[in-house]
Amino acid sequence: MDKGMELINALNALTKAVAALTEKVTTEYLNTFETIYDTEKDEPQTETSKDKPAPKKEETTVTFVQLRSRLSEISRSGHTQEVKELIAKYGAEKLSDLAEGDFAAVLAEAEGLL
Repeated sequence: MDKGMELINALNALTKAVAALTEKVTTEYLNTFETIYDTEKDEPQTETSKDKPAPKKEETTVTFVQLRSRLSEISRSGHTQEVKELIAKYGAEKLSDLAEGDFAAVLAEAEGLL
């Protein structure tokens, strides 16, 4: 009976851990989806107001996923505090709060940290 209780306790702990992981992944997925959805909503307005500079913008377009990936690499290389300060410089508390228009500038400045 003692082994049975250990198994039940272990399964309960595993269930709680899986539920927490699922919630975290779902929240991050939804935040990414909202960022992408907001990006698609804003793009037509930007393109209609700037018809000729649009090709230039496409050359320097940085997606949220690209920015997050590169900033993670820079942070892991020992520049965590500088990355946090850079995000705050652009008026955001966290990366997902950054305006899409600032992605390229943030990435350029972050590359300068290396």
